[in-house]
Amino acid sequence: MTVAFKQQSADRLQESLGLVQRLIERQRELESTAARQDGEDAADALAPRHNLAELKQKLAQLHPADIAHVLEALPLEDRLLAWDQTDPARDGAILLEVSDAVRESLIEVMDPDQLVAALAELDTDDLAELAPDLPRQVVYEAMARLDEEARGQLQEVLSYGEDRVGALMDFELVKIRADVSCEVVLRYLRRFDELPNQTDKIFVTDEAGRLKGVLAIRKLLVSDPEAEVADVMATEVVSFHPDEPALDAAQAFERYDLVTAPVVDERGMLLGRLTVDAMVDVIREESDSEVLNLAGLKEEEDL
Repeated sequence: MTVAFKQQSADRLQESLGLVQRLIERQRELESTAARQDGEDAADALAPRHNLAELKQKLAQLHPADIAHVLEALPLEDRLLAWDQTDPARDGAILLEVSDAVRESLIEVMDPDQLVAALAELDTDDLAELAPDLPRQVVYEAMARLDEEARGQLQEVLSYGEDRVGALMDFELVKIRADVSCEVVLRYLRRFDELPNQTDKIFVTDEAGRLKGVLAIRKLLVSDPEAEVADVMATEVVSFHPDEPALDAAQAFERYDLVTAPVVDERGMLLGRLTVDAMVDVIREESDSEVLNLAGLKEEEDL
């Protein structure tokens, strides 16, 4: 990403924030005017509703991460007004993006049914990230809607501390056996509607589920279709244990330019994977925490 593109993105984000702020300010003025006139002018009475519709439309055009930035920049009363206008189907994605303090302020005004509905749109690893901030009953209800496999995965992730690799595991991955040909693997991949995000490699396991190596997608594409996976896979693999510190894993991702990496237990059993987007979040949170500490602030504060 070039410096110019970054600046353009920042400018667009500030422009969106300014527009949202103006719409909220206008909403206050319209509501005040409508209250004073007490319904005398039908057009004035409808104006606040039309303004809210414009605010809703503007928020619908923004990425969840950009909405999170807007919400963090607004004072609490304005933030809650804007939050009411977001698409409920994207509430879960937005909650993942906001800071802990802002997330807490949003969750406080949501009823349990709203929270459960927002969680229904999330993957297991995303649900695990939000779980510590949610009412326990909401987490139980969300888990009850999962199938047995997903429920077990969520319970496993929640068994680790937030700063451990296990808490960041992603269970969406592709795994194969070493004794099949590359052509068989290609046919297998074509059965997917789409591959899991950040799929740069396929994990090779034995019958028991122990990790034996990885097959990079780019290696698969140029290999002889008749070659066996065992002959073209890489056996020297950077892997992590679920009890390792997440920050150590994030630094390894940066050092080795990793996109994904396997998580294995002490027996070498493949448990899940780490992805670069989760590791970037770890590094960013650590960096933000250091900056706040230098300023004498705490991460838990609603800046």
